[in-house]
Amino acid sequence: MAITTMQTVTYSRVGDVDIKFDIEPPPSPTTGTLPAVIYIHGGGLVSGSRRDAFFPDWFRGALAASMYYHRSSPVPLLLTDGVHKRGLIFITADHRLTYPSTGLDIIDDVKALFAFLAKPDFSEKHLPSTLSLDASRIAIMGLSGGGYAARAAGLYAQPRPRAVFSLYGMGGEFLSDHWIAEKTKPMEWPGAEHATAETLAHLLASPPGVASELPLRIKSLETFSAADDEGRTNLFLYWWRTGELLDYVLNEPGLSAKLRALPPAERLAAVPEHLRPFVPEANIDASFPPTVLVHGLADPIVLLSESQATHDRLKELGVRSELLTVPDALHGLFLDLTTMRLASGAEEAWERAIDFLAEELGRT
Repeated sequence: MAITTMQTVTYSRVGDVDIKFDIEPPPSPTTGTLPAVIYIHGGGLVSGSRRDAFFPDWFRGALAASMYYHRSSPVPLLLTDGVHKRGLIFITADHRLTYPSTGLDIIDDVKALFAFLAKPDFSEKHLPSTLSLDASRIAIMGLSGGGYAARAAGLYAQPRPRAVFSLYGMGGEFLSDHWIAEKTKPMEWPGAEHATAETLAHLLASPPGVASELPLRIKSLETFSAADDEGRTNLFLYWWRTGELLDYVLNEPGLSAKLRALPPAERLAAVPEHLRPFVPEANIDASFPPTVLVHGLADPIVLLSESQATHDRLKELGVRSELLTVPDALHGLFLDLTTMRLASGAEEAWERAIDFLAEELGRT
């Protein structure tokens, strides 16, 4: 079989929902057994897809249109060489989205993805005849909400990823007040003030169907309004304000209210034992893969402490870890959401993170 461009593959089917990934060999070389890097999208766990408005062209390495600058005021990007120019296969994967699915389902999907890639006949079926995938050398990158899936892969996938890259990723401090405390003001994100019980009544009253891809689209470049077609993005904004997101990730109504009444040090013990494996911060041990984390110092959506906590824990355990911070950067490593200009140092952090993955994938 011979392919020269992206191929879409269904790696799991749940009911009538196909869960897919896209795979792209590098332009060259076109022969040999190659490592791969998987990208998992953001969207607050409730929305997004493998190819949406926030797809990181710089990570793949393509000189394509990017959302990392404002169309009306373009600023040339020093795009990274990306994984393709390092001779790596690029994979971008979906997973089931929270509500009605849960974090438990996301972890099952990540495990299914790695098991699928490790099938003996995978390369024969899905890659050119001169190329094969080395399933023992796969890294994973999770962007924002995708950080949960990336950490889950590092914990539970078989074979485990060789390296993990968390780009301002969730899952490092799910028991913190940032996620479980009630807030008096909406999240600092365009349109968050419209995410209310009234505007979401149709979704809250009756959970939507199971979905694995709800692409985020830019609705307005002037206000940087981004949403999926079903409006589920607002669920993330709403549950952040009510402090209930963890209830839906773990499928345990009332858990957040119970935890927020406790001091932080007592919260993990109050999580039902059967749910603790699905709280990534509680399960990182010395077998976790080498990890690189990139985070903006001014990020109000996923706090720097998420990445810092993971980095500190890995260093304590003797696992290779690098934390790369970008001064003045908001979520997305933007300076602001009006011009969509990148903060100084963002591209250098991206480049270093990809180098980190390539280094780990190159080890024998």
